[in-house]
Amino acid sequence: MTAKDEALAALAAHRADTAPARAQLDRERAKLDALDVEHVAACRNAGVTWQAIADVFGVAQETVIKKYKPKLAVETRVRPKTGKEAS
Repeated sequence: MTAKDEALAALAAHRADTAPARAQLDRERAKLDALDVEHVAACRNAGVTWQAIADVFGVAQETVIKKYKPKLAVETRVRPKTGKEAS
């Protein structure tokens, strides 16, 4: 058996041994992602800007919009009226 074969066999064994733990991590990540979406939706509905949300996550505004906006059912927040609209 070559060094490549041994390394590949070791990797395959490692993946098989860690499969249950990886599956559990995937389930936990999905739960955390769902909670993030719920909180982002609540923030948006309360009028929080995408930039403020991005600041909390420590990423660019575009990153947050790209990740979360498609996951929000409908943005129901109402923008305050300004200028001529307020009259």
